[in-house]
Amino acid sequence: MNDFIYTYIGPVLVSVNPFKGLPIYTDKFIETYCGKYPYELPPHVYALAEDAYRSMLSEESSQCIIISGESGAGKTEASKLIMQYIAAVSGNGKGVERVKHIILESNPLLEAFGNAKTNRNNNSSRFGKYFQIFFNVAGDPEGGAITNYLLEKSRVVFQNPGERNFHIFYQMCAAAQEPELIALNLGSPSTYSYLSQTDPFVPGVNDYEEFRATLDAMDVIGIDRTSQTHIFQFLAGVLVLGNVQFVEDSQGHAQVANRPVVELASKHLQVKPDVLAHALVHRSISAGAGATAKETYQSPMNVPQAIATRDSMAKMIYDRVFDFIIGSVNKALNAPPTTTMSISVLDIYGFEIFEKNGFEQFCINFVNEKLQQIFIELILRAEQDEYRAEGIEWIPVSFFNNKIVCGLIESTKPPGIFSILDDACKTSYRSEGKDIDAIFIERSGKLIQHEHFVAGVDKFDVKHYAGQVRYLVDGFSDKNKDQIFDHLKTCVKSSTCAFAKALFPEEIGDGSRKSPTTAGFKIRSQAAQLVSELAKCTPHYIRCIKPNESKCSGNWDAARVRHQVQYLGLLENVR
Repeated sequence: MNDFIYTYIGPVLVSVNPFKGLPIYTDKFIETYCGKYPYELPPHVYALAEDAYRSMLSEESSQCIIISGESGAGKTEASKLIMQYIAAVSGNGKGVERVKHIILESNPLLEAFGNAKTNRNNNSSRFGKYFQIFFNVAGDPEGGAITNYLLEKSRVVFQNPGERNFHIFYQMCAAAQEPELIALNLGSPSTYSYLSQTDPFVPGVNDYEEFRATLDAMDVIGIDRTSQTHIFQFLAGVLVLGNVQFVEDSQGHAQVANRPVVELASKHLQVKPDVLAHALVHRSISAGAGATAKETYQSPMNVPQAIATRDSMAKMIYDRVFDFIIGSVNKALNAPPTTTMSISVLDIYGFEIFEKNGFEQFCINFVNEKLQQIFIELILRAEQDEYRAEGIEWIPVSFFNNKIVCGLIESTKPPGIFSILDDACKTSYRSEGKDIDAIFIERSGKLIQHEHFVAGVDKFDVKHYAGQVRYLVDGFSDKNKDQIFDHLKTCVKSSTCAFAKALFPEEIGDGSRKSPTTAGFKIRSQAAQLVSELAKCTPHYIRCIKPNESKCSGNWDAARVRHQVQYLGLLENVR
């Protein structure tokens, strides 16, 4: 494989991950592509960024760049290169340099808290990101906004063999003796249950240097030093929580086995040790529901329940810290738009097919189905409709319209997979997770008669546009309920640290009759909102290709590339 990594198929830029640095992203290359039309020069991500930027100015309209491909194909790198190009070619008026600096520095910050090493990618985005940049009439960036999707919270407490937790934890351990962290008395990754499940080493990555870059980014974004201290303090609390162990007492109830660890975790979170210990082994149960609840009592948990509760608290805290980071970037970029001109970049998980696929992969693949539907509507179908309208003779190109797969997943009448799952969670809310999973798969087998769906005993298959995927239903209901018990929030909110109240601003136990929102409902709503936003823009596409699984330069796996070309719809583009 040579170093020509870009090509065009009609309006679509195809980008192959070279798995090495290339000298084609310098200031000289930016100058070369600035002001040129896409076909004047060899294909390049800068050419696509230039086309989007100039189209926005000339048409006074919003543009979006949709980057797709599987994990490790180079989506995040393409996103950063687009930001780099736009920052370089746009103006440098009053306040503009500050906005550019924030846009560029948001990348290392979001990668620290949202990226991790996986078996497919050493810097895999474990969340989806829709980054909007707003421009004034002169074409200068004046503000922006980030919407995040599907943070992989489960990674906080569990990683597959060969993978890591989020980068920030290893950065903190590597920089434990730095003035910003020394008071936390952090150990090496091997001392923490949440970090010692796999080898923490990543070739070519210096976690200490990455931590310094994260601090610099925090300063640029405007996160003050006090808030930085609290962020690291709470993340240290998450790590220590993972080391809390439980034993069973004579009545079969869970008790904390290592009280000093709870005391250390409570010190980081600034809550009373007795309050934290009690929250980890007891659950608050209300007699009645919602506004009719009359009495609350404490129900002791068994050891598996206590472990699940501990992990829920860790995931909850990390999720809120991540939201705080996103909110801080948005606050820094917040400025009332003076025009309707914007460029948006969508960098989201690629389609995932693993040996074992669960609820996370199902949600990710659903969003990819929705994006593929947009691609079909705006590129494949629209192009042929234009030929037909203009009377141009051509041989019609057949393509798979995945609208029926989207309906299978998100439909309410007849009920789709998400609706059946939500109903099972709602009507069987007092049952254990495994029992609800069994109800869900039983109902799915009875209610869904669809050519793209096959139900099994503890699994189901969906024939996606990218191929058939088998999902194991174990854990579907618990992850869909995404239930954080109020007593855990109450425990964290009891912290004497004001930062805790910033993370959990909502009132707890307000007597609302409203059913909790499920994870499935949230992702359906977010996907619908995303599609609505994209429909308002002129689209530009980058299809990223991963040439091999070994992450080695010069290695071309023809069968693997052929599969990606097929499910990305590139064959239809060529025809």
